[in-house]
Amino acid sequence: MQIKFSIKQLGKKRAFIDSQSIEIAGNYGQYTLKEILSRIVSQQVETFNQKRTEKSLFNFLQETDIQAQAENGRVRFGAVYNETQADVEKAIETVLLAFEDGLIAVFVDDEQIDLISQNIAINPNTTFTFVRLTFLAGSVW
Repeated sequence: MQIKFSIKQLGKKRAFIDSQSIEIAGNYGQYTLKEILSRIVSQQVETFNQKRTEKSLFNFLQETDIQAQAENGRVRFGAVYNETQADVEKAIETVLLAFEDGLIAVFVDDEQIDLISQNIAINPNTTFTFVRLTFLAGSVW
């Protein structure tokens, strides 16, 4: 099934990732937030691990690539020097812990999901928004 999502960070004007779609395992229907997060993380780890193992004869950039990277302040060729694979189970544990600790907020069609076990009806028009939350700096004493 196709999942539409965006990732935002508090205090930033632009979204970290703005309105993308990914293909995850399963069919449209009812799922808990835990199941959805696990499937999204599994897909993302698989994509990450594939990029780690891809080899290219030539690493080159087109002018549009250079301009897009220059806007971020860093132009690089995309060479991967560390080929360590990410662990799917560890990544799932991390995202579930981050949700439970309040480091990320999840919205489904502009409605905040508070419980990891909450059921969500997913259809082709469902949009997920993930907000990365940060703590304010300061001391208590």
